[in-house]
Amino acid sequence: MLLGPERVCYLGLLGRPRLRSFGSLTVYCGLDLPFRFSIDGRNWQETAVAVVPPYQPHWVETGERLLGSVMVEPETVNMGALPPMLRCDHGGDRDELLQTLRRGFARIQALAEEGTDPRVEVDPLFLGQTLPRRELDPRVARVLAYLREDPSRHCPAEEAALLSGLSFSRFLHLFKEDLGITFRKFRAWKRARSLLYHVNRRDTLTDIALDVGYPDSTHFSHSIRQFYGLTPKDILVGSRKLAILLQSRVGAPDALVNAGL
Repeated sequence: MLLGPERVCYLGLLGRPRLRSFGSLTVYCGLDLPFRFSIDGRNWQETAVAVVPPYQPHWVETGERLLGSVMVEPETVNMGALPPMLRCDHGGDRDELLQTLRRGFARIQALAEEGTDPRVEVDPLFLGQTLPRRELDPRVARVLAYLREDPSRHCPAEEAALLSGLSFSRFLHLFKEDLGITFRKFRAWKRARSLLYHVNRRDTLTDIALDVGYPDSTHFSHSIRQFYGLTPKDILVGSRKLAILLQSRVGAPDALVNAGL
């Protein structure tokens, strides 16, 4: 897994998730064979590539085959200016995207095996181009930068409003207007996403829950199941042998370090 604050690139077994709903734009890629994908749990399709918008509930099934996925945090890209192949309503051929994704995952596999820490630009490597950046209100951007430093930190909306220099109600309105989601939903996703930085730990679930920012293991388990369709225990057990390449969280977004090999 290549893990950073703006992108996640994962290659591995999927497990048997129930309904999942990531807060990212997610691109799934079958490494050699198609996988099964559904939005409603009734109408399934076999496909080698699927593009899922942020917060869209969906199901994915692969059996025991490897599956690749690239997760793009929507606050970092102009969702209205995405290339056609990444638009969720795109009905054309995605073969070029498929081949680019497969080459990208082959490259990441090689890096993990080498144990090196090169510089990697995710978008060109996996998607064939740099995605257009999203323009945010500076006051909202200030809050996002603060949260990016530590996604698990306790930051209620009242504190975020003070940081932005806005009233509580004005901040909540501007945040939703700028990002298209509520601050509460955004925080819930970022907290759940930060679990990925801890999947190789051998600590108890309670310890990890507290470090990720949950008040207790019950809230932790409920939130993780809601987003990932798997329990925290299943995720941690399935990640024990996962090779992780970490992108720097602040300052140098393309600098990689190796962890958990």
